[in-house]
Amino acid sequence: MPHGESGPFQRGGEQEQQIQDQLRGSKVKPNDLERVLANLAEDPAGREIADTIASGRFKGAENFDQVVSSLSHADKMSGGIEQLRLANRLYGMGVRNISFEIKGDVEIKPGVRTGEKTDLDVMARDSDGSIHGRQFKEIQNPKKLVKKIFDNIKQLDESGADFKTFVVDTKGTVAEHEALRAQQRLTDVYGNTNIQFIIRVEDGILIIPPNGKFMPEGTL
Repeated sequence: MPHGESGPFQRGGEQEQQIQDQLRGSKVKPNDLERVLANLAEDPAGREIADTIASGRFKGAENFDQVVSSLSHADKMSGGIEQLRLANRLYGMGVRNISFEIKGDVEIKPGVRTGEKTDLDVMARDSDGSIHGRQFKEIQNPKKLVKKIFDNIKQLDESGADFKTFVVDTKGTVAEHEALRAQQRLTDVYGNTNIQFIIRVEDGILIIPPNGKFMPEGTL
């Protein structure tokens, strides 16, 4: 997944103390936090993510601590960064009801519980109460794109969200994916499930459906 160019986080300064203050009393273990800070100091997007944590804007959000803890594992950094970047975009749009890592058997609105296989990386509530759920995936082999999506489809399909979106980063070009009929096959999936797709390839983005609703309305 592409990282930003904000630059690595600088250790030992005032912001590090702000992060520690924001996470005091949280479920992030001290040893994990030290590894998070060390990883942010090595990551090109480190300063951006450190700013997000230090701001406190997601303090108390459901499972935010879990996302921060995931940053202690170098191989999970890209996923956590994606989650926090989307959350920042939503926050900037005025959305305040944001949660993370929603799994099975969770009531997401009155009378609606998530299915057993549910896995939403980020969930947000629209101004009219509609639920938006998003799952991020990295799939290296373009030829396996649709199969891998099928293998994980229940993560979104069983979620009960009103708007469900898979965001996939993969290799290959738009032309190569057209040759593999990826857009046509995923359009069929959308027709059967209402799951939307944002497929980020090396030279562009495939959006399915082109007129989908991918972001909630703000609720300042």
